[in-house]
This record gives sequence, structure tokens and C-alpha cells, in this order.
Amino acid sequence: MPLLLAVGWGSWNEPSLHEFTPTTEFITLVAPALAPGLAADQLQARPALPGVTACALRPDKHLLTLAYRPAEMSADELIQRLGLRPMPLPAPDPTARQCPVPPGYVQALERLRFSFNLRRLLVRL
Repeated sequence: MPLLLAVGWGSWNEPSLHEFTPTTEFITLVAPALAPGLAADQLQARPALPGVTACALRPDKHLLTLAYRPAEMSADELIQRLGLRPMPLPAPDPTARQCPVPPGYVQALERLRFSFNLRRLLVRL
């Protein structure tokens, strides 16, 4: 009976397409030598890095934002290979309301629900 309830819970909603894709994370790097023109063109001409799926340049602010798959290349490896430093993030406001459940728990619950979802077997990509 509990297994039937778990399958019913997992299959209640149709699976989202994002559940079929690998996890993607973003990192913004500070590139002080990045200027409009030659430096930006040279950066775009570099060979592709494994795991990097997208790149956005902001030469006016000297920023480079990368979308990457952490399973293929970590953020530290990206920073080392490009020789850049990450953009400093402002400290979170301690008075702001936040979700009391850690994000890892929410992701694990979503993966569990997806594994019980029988409707995923009917999706064609």
C-alpha cells in the first residue's frame, strides 16, 4: 500500500522538461582585461571548455557569466582554466525571510518524486 501511495504521489503531476536535463549552474567572473573589441573577441575565440553550455560577456562592466554543468567541470576548475576571479557576492541580509528547508533537501525530494513518476516513461524528447 505505501508503494502504491508513493507512485500515486509521484505520478500526480506530469513531469517538467527540466527534470530530463542535467543540472546547470551559473558563475559570474570578473575579467579586468576584458574590453570591448579585441579582448572580447579573443575570449570568444578560445576553444570550448567541457561542461560550459553558454557564455555572456559584459565588456562595459568587465564581467563574464558562464552556464556550466557541475558534473563535468567544477567552478574552481573554470576559475583556474580562465585565470579569472569570481565576482564577490554581497552578504545575505540576516533579517530577510528565508526558506527554513535547505535547498539540497528540496532537490532530493524532487528527485525522489521524479523517480516514482510513471508518467515520465511516456514522455518523448
